Formats: sequence, C-alpha cells, structure tokens
Amino acid sequence: MNGRLRFGLLALVTASLAAIPFHPQTLLGQEASARFRVLVPDIQGQAGADKKFGERFADELRNLINNMPTHQPVDEKELKNALRQYDMKMEDLTCIRVRQLGAQISAQLMFCGTFAREGADFKVEGEYWSPNSESFVVDPIVVAERGQKEAAQHFYAALQVQSEQIRKAQFCGDYASSGLFEQALTNCDEAIRLNPNAVSSRFTRAMALRNLDRNEDALEEFKRVLELDPLNEQAMQNAGYLSAILGHDEDARTYYRLYLDLNPANAAVRMRIAYELAQAGDPLGAMQFIEVGLELDGENVDLLKQHGGFAFTAGAEAAAGQEQLPPEAVELYRKALASFAKVYELEGETMDVAYLRNMVAAHSQLQEYAEAVELAARALETHGDEPALWSYYADALQKTGKVDEAIAALNRVLELDPAYPNAVARQAQWLFEADRQDEAVAALRQAVERGNMTSDDAAIRVFVNAHQKGVTPQQWDYAVRLIRLAKGFQVSDDTRQQLDFWLGYSLYQKARLQQEPSTIQTAQATLPLFQEALRLTQGCQGYAQRNNLETNRQQILTATQTYIEIQEAIIKRGR
Repeated sequence: MNGRLRFGLLALVTASLAAIPFHPQTLLGQEASARFRVLVPDIQGQAGADKKFGERFADELRNLINNMPTHQPVDEKELKNALRQYDMKMEDLTCIRVRQLGAQISAQLMFCGTFAREGADFKVEGEYWSPNSESFVVDPIVVAERGQKEAAQHFYAALQVQSEQIRKAQFCGDYASSGLFEQALTNCDEAIRLNPNAVSSRFTRAMALRNLDRNEDALEEFKRVLELDPLNEQAMQNAGYLSAILGHDEDARTYYRLYLDLNPANAAVRMRIAYELAQAGDPLGAMQFIEVGLELDGENVDLLKQHGGFAFTAGAEAAAGQEQLPPEAVELYRKALASFAKVYELEGETMDVAYLRNMVAAHSQLQEYAEAVELAARALETHGDEPALWSYYADALQKTGKVDEAIAALNRVLELDPAYPNAVARQAQWLFEADRQDEAVAALRQAVERGNMTSDDAAIRVFVNAHQKGVTPQQWDYAVRLIRLAKGFQVSDDTRQQLDFWLGYSLYQKARLQQEPSTIQTAQATLPLFQEALRLTQGCQGYAQRNNLETNRQQILTATQTYIEIQEAIIKRGR
C-alpha cells in the first residue's frame, strides 16, 4: 500500500455562518470500554469471479479486526440473521445496501468492496463508511488467486491508519469547538496529512482559519471542500460570505447562487444570504438575489422590502461623488421606488416609515421634487410625528422654491426633536440662498440660544456664505456686511482672528477700489476703511501663520499702510 487514501463525499461537520458548533461524529465517541462494531460482508466478485475469494477475504479481515483492542467485527451469524430479517442476500450487498444494513444493526463502520480478475490475479477494491456517510476509500491491491490474506492485511492496515486519522480529526473538532483554533489547526493538519481528502477535517480547518481572521486562507480551504463535496451547502455559504468581504463580488454571487439553486423557493434563505452580501459591501449583488426570488414570488412583501432597500443603497453608492446622477443610479432608484410603491399599496399606513423616507429621498435624488413633496405630504397624514420624514419633506419643498414652507417644515422638525442635527443650519442656508441674510443670521442666533449650535459654528456658517457670495466673486460690500454680522457672535479667539483676517482683506479691497479717483472726497471716505483694515490685519497673525497666509498678511499690511499715507497726504493737501 502506498498510503494514498481518499475520503468520500459528505462533510462530517456543519456550521452556521456566524459560529462553528462543531459536532464531529467519529468512532472515538464511544465509551472507552466499548469496541467499535465493524460490518464486513463478503466482497462482491465482478464479471463472474468465484465468490469464494470474497468469502475467504471477509473471514480473514474479520479475524484481523477481532484482534484489535478498539474494534470488533459484527459476528457473521448476526450478519446473516440481519440479511434474513431484511429479506436481503449477501450477493445483493452493494455499498449503498451495506451502509443501509449497517445503520439498522448499529455498526460504527461498514466495509464494502469488490474483486475482479486481472490476468491470473485478483484486483481488490474497498472502502470504509461511517454512519454519517463519509467514505474512506483505500487504494486497490492486486493479489494472487489465493491471496486473500494479503488483501485482508492491506485493508486491515488501512483501517489502522483510518483510526489514527479519526483520532486526529476528533481532536481537530474538539479544539475548534472549545475556541482553541490554533490547536485545532495543528490537529486538522495532521488529520489531513493522513488523508488529504478528509472533508470533515478540511471543513473544520477552514472554520478555524475564519475564526482566526485568516480569511484568504479560509476561503481557499472552503474551495477545497467544495472540490471534494460540490453539494456541501455550508461550504458554499462560507465561501460566498468570505468572497464578499474580501471584495470578490462576482465569486460571492456565484457561490451563493449555487447554494440557492439547491433552495430556489426558500425566501427566508434568500433574504438571509442577500443581507449577508449587503453587510459585506455588495448591495447590488444582494438586490439581484432578491430579484430572482421576486420572479418566483412577486407578492412577497418581505422580498419587496429587501429589494427596495438594497436597490436604494446600491443607487446611493453609484451616485456617490458624481456631479450628475449616473444612469445606473437612476435605474436603481427606479427599482427601489417600484418595490416600495408595491409595499405601500399592500400595507398602506402600516408601512414602516423608513421605507417611506427612502421613497421620498429617491424621488429627490431623481430631481422629482414635486413627486417627493406629494408623497411626503401623504405620508405625513399618517406619520406626522416622524421628524425625519418632515425633514425630507422640507428638503423637497425647498427644491421647489417654497422656502417659507420648507422653513416651517423644519420648525416642525425642531418641535418634535429640538436636537435634530443640522435643521437650523439648513434653514439658515436656504435663507442665505434666498438673499434673506438677516433672517438667516437671526435663525442662527436662536439656535445658539437654544443650545443647538455653538457661537463659533454659527459665525463660521455666516462667514462661509460671506466667502462664497462675497469674497470669491469680489462683491466686497456683501463680504464686509456678512462678516460684520458673523463678528456679532461671541466667538473664540481663533475664530475671531479668522473673521478679522478676511474682514480686513475685504475692507482693504473695497477701499482700494473706492480711492482710485484720488480726490479729497474719496480720501476722506476710504481712510477709515484702510485704518480699520490695518488694525484688523495686525491682530490676526496666529490665524495667518496656521493657514500659510502670513506672506499675504504682510503684503496687505504694507499696502494698507501705503494707502493710508496717500489718503492722509491728499486730505492734508486739500485743506
């Protein structure tokens, strides 16, 4: 025997995706005082080979096993009684029937084999089966016509190797069940060395690797399990999940699809797998799996909800960072709306408000603001105490130009939840955009008074507007007015220096343009502006240095001082 053994088709160990409740079913589960019962029937001759060889081989193998301290053969008399009881004949015992009979008489191992002529000799093949349907196939041996003892010794030696392999597999599973994954790997590796195709040990090894966060290695081991056992559902699920979290989206979908091919109509399984895909970062793949389920059960509300949710998330991902909504995002939002609309039709006002919010948001993303307003208004008739829904409604109203109604909707948000994030900031921004600066600042002051916002945050929001609509387009009157309003808040020294720098810069630019006629009138009008700009710019050195603006500050100081001297000279000369 060359020691190359093959382990059969089905895994001994099963596990959920989240944990590994290992339950290896091995012969070592018996009490120490028991001997494992091994069923050894006569092996079957092929192509008319004399059955006497098979009978003598079985007698020899049973005798050898009977000398083992840990194993004993099922007595030949018991075997024949069982055959009569189940109306079977020895020559009818194919491997399948041997396994069925062994289960009936509580055998822990079953042996089945065949022999056939090979010239003047016999070629003998055989395998051991455990009750859990795992096969231990032994390399064939060619012996002389009277070589039944040699053949029996060959398969007896294989049984001893199998016993050691089972012992290591037992330790492999026990350590894994106890959470000792490094020790589990050591024993799994030894069990696999004794039998490279041991499915149970490979599966346990893969789960141990996964629990050690060695996901790439675990995925490769699950792939080996599937090579040996293509129908291993737990390996399919684990391979799918690991592929997903490793970013191999197409592979993940393939493994999950294979699994679902075995359970095509199981909506619960489909939803769980889709959820796992989405959690692993593949909402598009999750949506596609649910779509197949909807083809089988288009009225399933749970499937519709998941489909809409995954489509919405995938649409948001496709739209992220894009100035214009890409076509794939448009399609995904449309799918989300279609599924949610069907749920709304079926559930009405009992529909979860989160789905309603997503519907309003999807319309807004598609720039269908009128539809978003209409849907939100309808939903608020039955969900009027939901601040987030009011918030979505306010956004849609603002986009349709109904600023006052949008402001009122956000006021309702603040009534329901005074700490609702960014509500006041959005009100202020909308008022700024509508050129209602004083109202915007007043809203921010109220937010500071209520504790919804710090004075620094409020001042910076005013400054941002001043910069966007004043400094950047060089509208210096606007910039000066808004920054002065920002300085009306009680701010920190850092914020004060920032405001002073930009107010000084804006005053300087405004005065520089106004002084150009160089008349006594322009000099008298701009001198106070230059003087204020100088004072402000002198007091913001820290801000300038922190923001790499110190060179600019020095240039402004020099230029401002020069302009002050010029204006003073003009005024003096004019007198």
